[in-house]
Amino acid sequence: MEKNFMVDQEMMVRVRRSLHMYPELEFDLPKTLATVRAELDAIGIPYEFEKYGPSSIVATINPDITAFTIGIRADMDALPIHEENDVSYRSKHDGKMHACGHDAHTAMLLGTAKALWAIRGELRCRIKLLFQPCEESRPSGAKTMCQHGVMREIDCIIMCHVNCGDPAGLPSSCEGVTNATSVRFEITAHGRAAHIASQNACIDALAIGVKIYLGIQMMISREADPFDTCVIAVGTMSAGTTTATNADQCVMAGSIRCLKDNTLAWAKARLTRLVDSTCAEMGGTGEVIFSDPPLPTANNDPRMHLAFTKSALKVTPKVLPLLPSPGGEDFAYYEREKPGLLFGLGMRNNAKGFNKPAHTNNWDIDEDALQVGAKLFCQFVWDNQDGIPGLFDKG
Repeated sequence: MEKNFMVDQEMMVRVRRSLHMYPELEFDLPKTLATVRAELDAIGIPYEFEKYGPSSIVATINPDITAFTIGIRADMDALPIHEENDVSYRSKHDGKMHACGHDAHTAMLLGTAKALWAIRGELRCRIKLLFQPCEESRPSGAKTMCQHGVMREIDCIIMCHVNCGDPAGLPSSCEGVTNATSVRFEITAHGRAAHIASQNACIDALAIGVKIYLGIQMMISREADPFDTCVIAVGTMSAGTTTATNADQCVMAGSIRCLKDNTLAWAKARLTRLVDSTCAEMGGTGEVIFSDPPLPTANNDPRMHLAFTKSALKVTPKVLPLLPSPGGEDFAYYEREKPGLLFGLGMRNNAKGFNKPAHTNNWDIDEDALQVGAKLFCQFVWDNQDGIPGLFDKG
């Protein structure tokens, strides 16, 4: 049966709105960190600040119990997006916005922390609460925390990502791949500038860039397996400095997202050939540089998925299927070290207008579902405090 956890909905809404009003980026999170630390101090939970990398906080419940340790992670950083919502908690930092739900993730983890702290004497496991910076950018906050050893004492780890695709309060999960491997690229095409009245004397780098861009569209539509996820997107393109002279350089940047490592390897090699051949055909030169290494795929452990589903059904009427996403998720770095699970939580409420896609300037969520997220975490810990069945024999 579901245990009656004392989840503080009012606190989570207050924290979420405070974080939403003052969004911060990457590792530069002074106000966010101050808020998290103040809430942990108020609860009384001990924590380590920046032991596991810059702008990281790791709180521990039952530090002396070492038989089994469950990690729960929340990301804290926002996005460089200007908010257009007309709400009392609208972002006060122009050009910055919590448009992906990390404010909700942090609030739910604090709500979980308070509820579990209240019953710590009834628990037979240790809980590590990971408040992570820089999920949206690079270097990855998760990778940095792993490099500082955050996973050494953790046996398994779980996280929630909210979405406005599923109805508010309904979780989703799956086994296997949840998020794509991804790599960023920058293409530079070099030409030769000339006055636009002398087109024959130039090698137009912008024209080269346009042809490469169109070649990418043809490559995806005609060469990529339609049953295999492969996204190649150009996000920025710039060339030239004046209207009277052809561009001598064109720079394009974007990313590749795939659910399989071998598909990503093909896409990188094929994009390189496209750039080389197009530049040569048009008389210019060029190169493509990839970020290294790629963000790995995130994979749900099947035993974690089964354990989560059993717990979640004590809290909610059903668990929806979680479809693999071409979006990247640096939770993958934790999963490379220990078994992990990423579950989704619906925040869509059409009547309230909470149905916009993430990473847009009018994103918002149904805060009534925050309590569901905290209860899901608490129920999972309660049910699996002696270990995940089949994962390993501990305790």
